[in-house]
Amino acid sequence: MTDLNITHTPLTPWPVRPVADPRRAKQPQFMDGMCEILKYEGPMQALHLFQSYAKAGGLMKVTAGTRSLFVRALKQGVKDGLIALDRETDSEVSDDDDPVGWVLRLPDTPLVIVRTLGDRSFAEIPTSELAALILDIRAQDDMLGREDIYRAVLEHYGLQKLTALVRRRLDHVLAAYF
Repeated sequence: MTDLNITHTPLTPWPVRPVADPRRAKQPQFMDGMCEILKYEGPMQALHLFQSYAKAGGLMKVTAGTRSLFVRALKQGVKDGLIALDRETDSEVSDDDDPVGWVLRLPDTPLVIVRTLGDRSFAEIPTSELAALILDIRAQDDMLGREDIYRAVLEHYGLQKLTALVRRRLDHVLAAYF
């Protein structure tokens, strides 16, 4: 495999601070916390945003009821022009209402930023970011095979193992974008 030179932006994690309990938060409180998280970590999957906010609000997990509160607040934030929402296909998405397929960002943030993994799991990387990384890899060596692309992606994110999840998501990106 050719030595590849991938440029990326380091993922800057949100400096966690207490936020309003999402079960009782008002719209301005939701927007304050969600927009602050997006300022640091956007573009990001909606579910990951909900989980980050919920944890800072004192919850261990996002239940169905809490998730509906986040979705309602998010939709209002999109309507008000505070948050941009882009829907993506993802091998892990069950339907259009699944926030794993919603990529959120502040309106003045680029659609895609190729970053380091940071504290994200591989499942939390937007598919558009994976596609941009693969495009960069293929632009440097268009003769790379699928396994070489997998290895280059793993190396970029500092991962060692090609798990079933990683393979499934990368297969999906290659089929959807290339």
